[in-house]
Amino acid sequence: MKRYLTKNMVALLVACGTLVSCSSEQKTSLSSDKSISSSPIIKIEKFVAYTQKFNDTTTLKQNHATGHIGDFFFTHWKDGGSTSLTMKTNGEFNVSWQGGGYNYVGGPGWHYGDKNRVIGYRFDTDSGANFITVYGWGYDNTMPADDPAHLVEYYILQRWTDAYEPSQNGTFGKTFISNGIEYSTYRTLREEKPSINSTSTFYQYWSKPKQPLPLGKERQIIFADHVKAWADSGWALPNMNNFNASDDPTYQVMAVEVFNPPADGTASGRVWDARLD
Repeated sequence: MKRYLTKNMVALLVACGTLVSCSSEQKTSLSSDKSISSSPIIKIEKFVAYTQKFNDTTTLKQNHATGHIGDFFFTHWKDGGSTSLTMKTNGEFNVSWQGGGYNYVGGPGWHYGDKNRVIGYRFDTDSGANFITVYGWGYDNTMPADDPAHLVEYYILQRWTDAYEPSQNGTFGKTFISNGIEYSTYRTLREEKPSINSTSTFYQYWSKPKQPLPLGKERQIIFADHVKAWADSGWALPNMNNFNASDDPTYQVMAVEVFNPPADGTASGRVWDARLD
């Protein structure tokens, strides 16, 4: 749930060199010897900011940044406050935030959604992020814009706090089991809110486990199970590989989100495409 900077503004920031800072110095204590090979990078010409790529440990401290770190796409966005995202080319990442009245969302993943993707991840620390979640968008520009189903923001929650509880305001769909975890689906409506396609009215789809999942364990999220569960609930997911939106393509990331954090905190882990293990 974020506001968007126009691509012209982002392109200007990229040209001015104000978006990112890079360093070969190791910025996190995360370690793993699992080899990584992600989906191939497709040349993106429409969204200028997405064409930047970094081949070393990268730390983002500015308000807005997108691009690739190694073979991974990343998004890093905040509307104020102080938050940094440090990434390595193998999918390791660390988000650090200071308390304040602002919203942040960011993390590594892919610049398009894939129904058959199996997202591997491990989270080692979490100091109270509102959401740790698979996060992405689907968009069908052939559907009427006044149909909320034409644009969908989706969440597969893994950890969360009670500051925002989708089951309290959402329409319940069904309960299902995926990879040994029981999830419940919910749908919420966002009316005239910022999105990847300017200000729009759109749906949010949620998959929520019975309780937040513990840290320190490697897990796999079978995305197709969630797509099916949403469809079984009557909620179709639009095109997840669409470059026709005004502000962003339909990316899919493992995101850390904080809003109005009451105190400083951090969340760290790693993401990979588990189909390639």
